[in-house]
Amino acid sequence: MLCLLLAIPPFNLLAQPPAPHVRIAQGELVGGVTNMGPYVFKGIPYAAPPVGPLRWHPPQSPASWQGVRDATKFGPACMQRHSGHISASAMSEDCLYLNVWTSNLHPAIPVPVLVFIPGGAFVSGSGSQPVYDGTNLAMRGAVVVTINYRLGVFGFFAHPDLTAASPHHTSGNYGLLDQMAALRWVRENIAAFGGDPHNVTVFGQSAGASCIGYLMVSPLAQGLFDRAILESPDILFTAAPELRKNFDGLTSMETIGLAVAPHISDLQGLSDRDLMTRANAAAEKLLGPGGTGRSRLRPETTLNNPNAIQVPWAPIVDGYVIPAQPAKLYAERRYLHIPTMAGTNTDEGNLFLSHYHPDNTAGFTAWVERNFAPCAKTVLAYYGPSSPAQAHESANRLITDAVFLHSTFLFARDTHGFLYRFSHVSPRGAALGLGAFHSSELPYVFGKTHNPLIPYKPVDHRLSDEMMTMWIHFALTGDPNLMNSSDWNRIGSNGEINYMDFSDTPTVKSWPDSSLITFSDPHVCKSNYFASIR
Repeated sequence: MLCLLLAIPPFNLLAQPPAPHVRIAQGELVGGVTNMGPYVFKGIPYAAPPVGPLRWHPPQSPASWQGVRDATKFGPACMQRHSGHISASAMSEDCLYLNVWTSNLHPAIPVPVLVFIPGGAFVSGSGSQPVYDGTNLAMRGAVVVTINYRLGVFGFFAHPDLTAASPHHTSGNYGLLDQMAALRWVRENIAAFGGDPHNVTVFGQSAGASCIGYLMVSPLAQGLFDRAILESPDILFTAAPELRKNFDGLTSMETIGLAVAPHISDLQGLSDRDLMTRANAAAEKLLGPGGTGRSRLRPETTLNNPNAIQVPWAPIVDGYVIPAQPAKLYAERRYLHIPTMAGTNTDEGNLFLSHYHPDNTAGFTAWVERNFAPCAKTVLAYYGPSSPAQAHESANRLITDAVFLHSTFLFARDTHGFLYRFSHVSPRGAALGLGAFHSSELPYVFGKTHNPLIPYKPVDHRLSDEMMTMWIHFALTGDPNLMNSSDWNRIGSNGEINYMDFSDTPTVKSWPDSSLITFSDPHVCKSNYFASIR
């Protein structure tokens, strides 16, 4: 009997599914199995490492490999300032990797593909952050991809030397080119994971959402994706710096590049960390108090910290990747005409006001006059606090509308997309007094409401399930509507506007706020954050 027992493998070994193998154009991969069942393939290179002579070059094709490549560990995050999300040891210039979650490598019918572009103000973030885990969306019938792309000075640095060396006479939008390379990789390889290469939805949050808005007006991105979901885009409809000339008072990106170094050869030999230090210090000197330059306006930063330096590293108008100001391209309907969905959270601004605790209204008024001239009186008429106790909430509402709702509304209006607002207050938002703050929808979109460290309730689980189902239904059909939301329509060409309110119970509502529509009229308010160039 003992010999018989020894011959029987332990039950957990019998229950362990075999490691999944996939063959793509570059070679064979072996992935892992998540605790909930779907397969995951991590750290797949979609481009050659952008290091050495490839620093500040468009992404090049990835190398092939012999044998089986281990795809059970995430690749490094792209270089960025250290944060609580990503340790310094987990960063590298060699960072152009993506990750794939799938529940079935060989479905009878290929399933829709969801490609997520992470946020982080174009200077931080990674597709490997835990909140972006694609397991739960994959369980509901999608192949989910998360990507890295070059950030900060590595992704959005322009210089006359780089422009002169480019066959397209441009520099500066390497992060956007990385995203296009990843989407191209998806088109060519995702069928091996059970995904439909002809049904790719790109979705992103914050800077990732803004990147999608830029991709939609780039001729180079045409044909790389079929639908788009933008969660809380910010700078898409404000004036963008241009490559060679000052625009709307914004210093050209080549001028900023020259402030970092007169010749690109002065930078190529620097280590990644030394380069970040030098570039950020030079930009701060040029753009900070006493400097001669001016960067893109970020009013949420200046309100919370008047001494903060505006970071210049973000997409620019270079005449090639982005041919003209995005607001102009959208107004002229020069964008990818595909189904779209876009939304914001009702308390976006609170996350950026951790140090703003006013005891008078004078500071708020001065900030509005400085940031929203020449229409400060109009802004104060809508948002001015009636008492010092209301100043923080007034700031939250104004930043929410000016920075996030402005771009979201105009994008949805111009593309005749589906509009939503996320108003549900998560347990974390309630505990911190932040309401439905910036990024608080992410755990619901990715099905992360079963965290034992956060006291989520049944209402949170239900809302997450409904949102995941709508996101996948949109990816499948171009329409998020289910039986309980059949009144949620696209913004129409004749001006009718409704939106989905993701509160405790998702409900379709009519557009309630006339202030943003008023500010979107350039005859009423023409400023950097309201209809600056429309």
